[in-house]
This record gives sequence, structure tokens and C-alpha cells, in this order.
Amino acid sequence: MLDNEEISLDISSNEIINSLELEKKSNKDKSYELILFKTNKSQSFPILDNILHIIKEKQKDQNFRQKMNVVFTLVLEMYRVLMGALLVIFVPQKCDDNICSINQNIYRDDIFSQITISFNIVTLISFLFLYFIEVKRENKLITYLEVNKFNSVDNDSVGIALQKLPIIKKYKILKYDEYYYKLGYISTSSFIINTLFSSIVIYSHYLNSKTLTVYLTNVVFMTLKISDVLSVINTNKNVFYSAYLKNKVQFNDVDPNKMITNRENKELSIDNDDVLVKSDSVQVNIVSDDVGFIDNL
Repeated sequence: MLDNEEISLDISSNEIINSLELEKKSNKDKSYELILFKTNKSQSFPILDNILHIIKEKQKDQNFRQKMNVVFTLVLEMYRVLMGALLVIFVPQKCDDNICSINQNIYRDDIFSQITISFNIVTLISFLFLYFIEVKRENKLITYLEVNKFNSVDNDSVGIALQKLPIIKKYKILKYDEYYYKLGYISTSSFIINTLFSSIVIYSHYLNSKTLTVYLTNVVFMTLKISDVLSVINTNKNVFYSAYLKNKVQFNDVDPNKMITNRENKELSIDNDDVLVKSDSVQVNIVSDDVGFIDNL
């Protein structure tokens, strides 16, 4: 009887040992599978890792951050110019004791309303041209220049820094800055006339307090834009403020990637002695036969 009990105890102890060994082996297999899964997972998305790495590097780049800021701001600016230019179309008005539909606002019978709507469209087009030149100017400033807090920001110091740029790149900056200056005043004048005409039409079709609220809101939004434009363009020749970045950032130095040495600048001026740059009037007269050179302007 004792022998049988000893045999049963040995069998049960062996079963326990075997089960423990199996469980330990199973845990090892699971941990190995987990490590293998993590390894395969990290190796199966090399493209995603590269993309994330590029995005992180771009976020550190000053030019990339500035250009993304311009894109986001431009979307909001498009909404503002639509509401602020097309006043007769989007401001609530009264038609036969009811609120006018957009079609009723557009297709007015009286001549003065039709003229005013035409001014609305002209103002919108002038601002679209302004935004086009504004973005082109901003892109040139971001690409060729940079914000250097250790350099002086006065007109003469920035003019000296611009000498590090090739002649053509410097000309492009000055050219778009001059275009922006002219279009800024054209758009301002168009906005003032448009606002006066629209006020007469809207007042003659006054609905309720909502008419006044929407009208004033749209006009104030556009007035703020005009104020920003005038503050940017009313500067000295070599003072370039950003039209989109916060706190009116001033570009006061040349991007290191766009610099050329004095020797290269001298060689460029010798090779292209037919290109005359007048710094006061920002004009370029081209009499060269090099078509490729002309296209690059």
C-alpha cells in the first residue's frame, strides 16, 4: 500500500514539473513572438519613418514654418476679402418686407445698384491681384532673405546686406515690393469708393439691426487689412516687413543658401554688362540676346 502511494506521489510531482516546464517554455515563446512582432513592425514601415523624420526636420526650418504660416493665413484672408468687397451681395437687406436672397441682391433693377455691384466686383478683383503680388513678394522674401535678430534693421544696413545677393535676385525683391506698393494704394482707393456706394444701396434696403451689424463687421475686417497693407508699404526702400507673419517681422539679412561671394558678384556683373540696374527707380533694361536669362526674370 505504501509503495503504491509513493508511486502516485512521484507521478503527480513529475506532472507538476512537466507542466511548469511547459508553461515556462510557452512564456518564452510568447516573449520571443512579441519581440519578433515589434521588430517586424518597426521594419515594415520605413517609408512612414522617413516621412516623419522629414516633417520633423522641416519644422525646424525657418523658411518652411514661414511658408506654412502664409498658407493658413491666406485661407482666412480669402474669406475676409469676399465678405468685405461684395457688400451688396452678402449684407442682409429688405426686399418686399422680407430678407433678400443672394439672387435678389445681385440682380437689382435700378442703375445705381448695378453700378455699385460692379464696383463690388472691381474691388474684389483688385484685392485678388493684391493678394497674388503679396504672396509672390512674401515668397521672395522668405526664400532669399531671413530674419536675423543680431543684425541692424535700418534701411542702410539692410541695403548693405542685399549686396550679398545676386543682382537678379535683388531685382526680383525690389520689383515685387514696388508692385505691392502700387497695388496697395489702388486697392485702398477701390475699397473706399466701394464702401461709400455700398452704404447708399444698403441703407435704402435696410432690414434690421442685423444689416448694420454684418455691414460694420465686414467693413472693419477690410479696414484692418488695408491698415496692415499700408503699414507694410509705407517704409524705406530696403525695409521689408512680412505681410503675414505675426508682429510684422522684418527681413533684414540674406539667406546663407542664396549668398554669393564678391568674386562671383563681380564675374556676374562682367558677364552681363548689358543688364543695367537703377537702384533708385528699380528698373532693369535688358538688351542681351540670351533668352534664357530673360525668362529667369
